[in-house]
Amino acid sequence: MKNIFKITILASVLAVFTACDTVELELLDNPNVVGSENADPNFILNDVQLTFARNVWNGYNGPSMSSTRMTNLFGAYNGAIDENTLITEWQQSYQMFGNIDLIEGLHNVDLENGGEGLTNHLGVAQVIEAFAYMLLVDYVNDVPYSEANKPEEFPNPNTDPAKSVYDAQLELLDAAIANLQAGGLIEPTTDLYFGDFDADNWIALANTLKLRAYNNLRLTDPARATAGINSTANGSIIDNSSEDFTFGYSDVQDPVESRHPFFTTGYLAAGAGSYMSNNFLDLLNAGDDQPPFIETGTIDPRTRYYLYRQTSTPPSGSDLPCAGDARYDYCYVGNLYWGRDHTDDAGIPNDGFKRTTFGIYPGGGAFDRDEFAQARATENNLGGAGILPIYLASHTKFLLAETALTLGTNGNAANLLADGIRLSLDKVDDFVGSAATDGFEMTQADKDNYVAGVLAEYNAANNNGKLAIIAREAFLASWGNGVEVYNLYRRTGFPTLQSPITAAGAFPRGYRYPVDEVENNPNIQQRQLTDQVFWDNNPGGFID
Repeated sequence: MKNIFKITILASVLAVFTACDTVELELLDNPNVVGSENADPNFILNDVQLTFARNVWNGYNGPSMSSTRMTNLFGAYNGAIDENTLITEWQQSYQMFGNIDLIEGLHNVDLENGGEGLTNHLGVAQVIEAFAYMLLVDYVNDVPYSEANKPEEFPNPNTDPAKSVYDAQLELLDAAIANLQAGGLIEPTTDLYFGDFDADNWIALANTLKLRAYNNLRLTDPARATAGINSTANGSIIDNSSEDFTFGYSDVQDPVESRHPFFTTGYLAAGAGSYMSNNFLDLLNAGDDQPPFIETGTIDPRTRYYLYRQTSTPPSGSDLPCAGDARYDYCYVGNLYWGRDHTDDAGIPNDGFKRTTFGIYPGGGAFDRDEFAQARATENNLGGAGILPIYLASHTKFLLAETALTLGTNGNAANLLADGIRLSLDKVDDFVGSAATDGFEMTQADKDNYVAGVLAEYNAANNNGKLAIIAREAFLASWGNGVEVYNLYRRTGFPTLQSPITAAGAFPRGYRYPVDEVENNPNIQQRQLTDQVFWDNNPGGFID
């Protein structure tokens, strides 16, 4: 397993620096606030890294997982995703951008004083800034950029067109690569993602983020996307698991809660706090071959790693209020996997110690070895020392398979698909470490058979079917990452997912601006969930 960085002490120290909503260069006259004369660039960069993972990316991840049927979404879309959903992500993003401005200021001051500057620190910060701005665009389209974080000049910043913000981030990634290639003797003392700082890892991430952007642009500018992908894919990209962009949690809860949110959701005294999606269980072939639905393949080798079953008793009676209700496609999938159908808004039974919860990957929970004990009582777990799988080598392979099929970019789509699946299977398998599996772990034969089955299905399909298979496999390999799946679903319309079983309203093609921003900035007008982001030119209502 990749080194899990211990963040407890760091988090408690950084709490001081992140207390304010914004950090501006021009506002740092207060002697109690960090300024250029006493700022430690390592301290600031640590805060940037921590903020992006825990407060920005992970904030997007939760609602993205539930809307794309990874976890259960309760009720209507506009109840789960509203004007309050992105308050933290918005505030934390712009605070983080202010801290990145401060790093750039420290870099420039050092150059002016005859130093070599802080090119490594700045390069890392610029990669994170570009990623964060792209996420803002992916979720809310137009955002303040050219007027952002300049409160004296622009107290109510206007938004910039989303496409121009995306273009600016592609330029920023090139600037980041140049800074990281220039290097220098001064390096960040801490890297919360890769363990030990290595500029090559951040260069690979920067190039991969360019691929990610070009793939989103393929719908509106296929020629540019094709040229950009072919050019960028020839360079250093995230294409093996040692380069995976992940953020590690620990098993420590005091003085600061440092355990993975999947673990704190499923393994504490109150019991499991969320449901898995029956649709996701179906796509894993996790259920049995009896009604209410029939499995069409062998169980996915990752299932026991992804999910943990707390009971050996199937749900019934008050634990299964959906029984006999024709609205439900699944109700109960079988094989002791307790989940809920998409948008099920029925009352919640007292089943927190029975429902299926998160497993060992990626949240640091328990491997399912037919123990059937309450999650809170398991000793064979990682104690929450899991990861956020923000961008993995498998994502890159699936992306390149998608573009090889749809754009004709370099590479063989089937081979890239197989590479992505194998990278995912190996990463999940390796994550167990020394935890007991009692013979239930996946074998090499399991992996080979799974890949062979997918490729046979792929080779027999037409191009639309091939795209659906690539999307399905990317979806299954992305467990714990709803962010990339949310883009995938809007971009391709695949995988084919369960329709809402209740009147859930239109699927959110974008999110709403935070209510505080709309109320306080007259230059920002509220969006609707049906408003599409600039790169999504698919028909309205083509996904639900």
